[in-house]
Amino acid sequence: MRDDTSIVSDLSVLGVGVVFVAGLVALGFRLAQVQLAEAAKHSYDGARQSVRRVLTAGPRGRIVARDGTVLADNRASVSIAVNPEGFQRRTWGDTVLAISNAVDEVSAAIGIPASLATNAIARHVRQRLARPLFVWRDVGDEAIARFSEHASEFPGFSCIETEERVYPEGRLAAHVLGYVGRREAEPAAGEKFNFRDKEMCGREGLEAFYDSYLRGSPGELKVTVDARGFAVEESVVVEARRGPDLRLSVDIAVQRAVERQLRGVRGACAVLDPRDGAVLALASAPAYDLNILVPHLAPEVNERLFRDSRNDYRNRACFETYAPGSTFKPVTALAELASGISPGACYECTGVFELGAMRLHCGRRWGHGPIDMRHALKESCNTYFSSFGCDIGTNALFSAARAMGLGAKTGIDFPQDSAGVVPSAEYKRSRYDLPWYASDLAHASIGQGQLLVTPLQMARLAGAIGTGFLARPRLRADSPVERTPLPFSARHLAVVRDGMRMVVDGGTGRLAGEGVAVAVAGKTGTAEVGIGATRRKNTWFIAYAPAERPTVAIAMVVENGESGGTTTAPKVNAVLKAIFGERETGNGNR
Repeated sequence: MRDDTSIVSDLSVLGVGVVFVAGLVALGFRLAQVQLAEAAKHSYDGARQSVRRVLTAGPRGRIVARDGTVLADNRASVSIAVNPEGFQRRTWGDTVLAISNAVDEVSAAIGIPASLATNAIARHVRQRLARPLFVWRDVGDEAIARFSEHASEFPGFSCIETEERVYPEGRLAAHVLGYVGRREAEPAAGEKFNFRDKEMCGREGLEAFYDSYLRGSPGELKVTVDARGFAVEESVVVEARRGPDLRLSVDIAVQRAVERQLRGVRGACAVLDPRDGAVLALASAPAYDLNILVPHLAPEVNERLFRDSRNDYRNRACFETYAPGSTFKPVTALAELASGISPGACYECTGVFELGAMRLHCGRRWGHGPIDMRHALKESCNTYFSSFGCDIGTNALFSAARAMGLGAKTGIDFPQDSAGVVPSAEYKRSRYDLPWYASDLAHASIGQGQLLVTPLQMARLAGAIGTGFLARPRLRADSPVERTPLPFSARHLAVVRDGMRMVVDGGTGRLAGEGVAVAVAGKTGTAEVGIGATRRKNTWFIAYAPAERPTVAIAMVVENGESGGTTTAPKVNAVLKAIFGERETGNGNR
């Protein structure tokens, strides 16, 4: 008979066995659940952990002139990149060091220094391990040939072809086109990507204004990575698509003609079709070759072009503002006519207009004698317009200026569009803490003083006088046309048109119309700026042609010139001949 101790021992063994069997059953059940029931879930989770989504850049659309001439395009560019997966080491620090040493070796082989700091490599390894690290961008053929010769020695490096912007016409329309930089591609709303490649983005000019239009549709890559995050393989999920072309209203022949006339000077010119506001040419001088900004804006180039204290390369056509000088006199004439002054009323010009202590001289120091409005425009008589300008008052003069689009942005589809200044007592007090004097009005009546305009505004103004309505300037060819009728009677506009015809037909602007195949109407202007040793003249000419039914309006300013009639009018004449051709026989504008 067994004792109690033996029974207890048997029960203990049985209990352990039961627990053991139960454990085996539970383990088997769980293994079956993991391997069978949850296999799909774990397979999905594992795949998700080993795959990275990459947003790739879409090629940028072109910018073309109205005749199809390509002004901004893309070209193939070869860069040399290092693939981090080829330099895996036990620690991240060792990996970074291995990449850095390899970069130095490749640099010596191809003869191009690598401006890639160790911390930049470390940052890439931490943040973009599964993507190539671009070391040399936009590499030339000679360096690529050297690299190819030694390619077997550098298995962790590869040549990658991308696209860079190119401007086939160099400096032509440089200020209009602008340039691009690079930033990470932008995903659609709600989309999440592990990496985003850099795409071209507009920084200035039309490249910036129409950036979203020109930008291509991004694509997607699937990159499989290992347990440490290094890339193993990649495949294309969605192909990137090219952006649409932007067609401009710019006439390439007119643009070339304008830039030829601005060569060697500081100045600007705007040429419009006054019927619909289409910009035919827009130029600022000096200009620069846009290709020096590719593949990126180097610090020394940025300093020379955009940070220089003189700012020679600024956009003068629609951003820089100038006193309009006598090109403003047609506006003064319209204001005077609208205020009831008769165009036939004669004024005795003695060569000087006196108002208190102010003495304002006419261009003809001995005076014009008796002169009416049409001839005052023809001869650009300062005393006539100052005298009648003071008679009608500040409100009447500046209401007319605003009706002609001055003191407000033109609305052009371009990022730089200055409003200029149509002054007032409030403006002068806030800006200079001085009251408004009658002498301010006298100077403003002849386009001097605090009145400021852009060449684009003045081309628009000239066209408006010729057509009777103010058109919004537009650079994109298919932009909607916007026109506003002028608040001046046809009779008053006819008077000013007659005067502007006379300016070119034997007046101060006769050099602008000589030999042009169509009749031209225009106005000269010479604005004195600065004081003492810095005193200089900015010389103007505005015009529209043909005089009866204008299809072209132009404004040109040349800094540091002699006069509008001798410096700028001949340059406008050359542009008008390029547009309309030359008259076969005869001289003058008849």
